[in-house]
Amino acid sequence: MWNKEKIKEIVESEKIVIFAKGSKMMPMCGFSQHAIALVGRLGKPFEVVNIFDDPNIRPSLIEYSQWPTTPQVFIGGELLGGSDIVEEMMNDGELQKKVAAAFA
Repeated sequence: MWNKEKIKEIVESEKIVIFAKGSKMMPMCGFSQHAIALVGRLGKPFEVVNIFDDPNIRPSLIEYSQWPTTPQVFIGGELLGGSDIVEEMMNDGELQKKVAAAFA
């Protein structure tokens, strides 16, 4: 059963996790596809949770993160944001620093 505690467990146990519309191999929206592609370019393992797999995932995620939209990218247990924020962070080098810290 998906709930806030399960979201927390996943976020804290995975170094990088993206809650997205669709899967890593088959994103179902452009923003999710962009976030997955950006994180994939970093060359580190990451997980993708498809919010369509269970109707309780999205409301539980929103309750946990207090962020209403997807995708949601978490690195080292921290919510970074969606694809636009992740792209900005990559362009200024902050994303690479967050990933390096998560894998240190």
